[in-house]
Amino acid sequence: MNDTEFLNLISKNAEMGKVGIDSVMDYTKDERMREALRVQAKEYDKIYAEAVEMLKARNAQVQHLSPMAKIGSEMTSAMKTMTDHSAAKIAEMMIQGSTMGVTKLMKNRGDYDGNDEDIMSLSDKLLSTEERNIQTMKGFF
Repeated sequence: MNDTEFLNLISKNAEMGKVGIDSVMDYTKDERMREALRVQAKEYDKIYAEAVEMLKARNAQVQHLSPMAKIGSEMTSAMKTMTDHSAAKIAEMMIQGSTMGVTKLMKNRGDYDGNDEDIMSLSDKLLSTEERNIQTMKGFF
């Protein structure tokens, strides 16, 4: 996988994190949870913006999540919170999403053929963000 492909995967991973947060935000009334989600959303926004900036600097096209991926996330969140809107349920869902993000990122890092330090640094930043998000969500059980 080349630089452009890896950057697009990083941007999509961050975009998916933001979509996941947006899809559960309205289901929680717990202000502490809402604040934790807002902090996480800002981190995903920063990583996404940095990936897009790096893609544009390389004159590469930015790929976005498909509308189906976004709709799927929203539908899944709606179904999973239908009977349980608790902070613990939302934390469980967010941990599952971040864990999928970590797994996908680790696989992509292994497939990355490049050696661009800025791209690897951004990848490290996303990985740290996902791991920190998991730890934060554990506090809601």
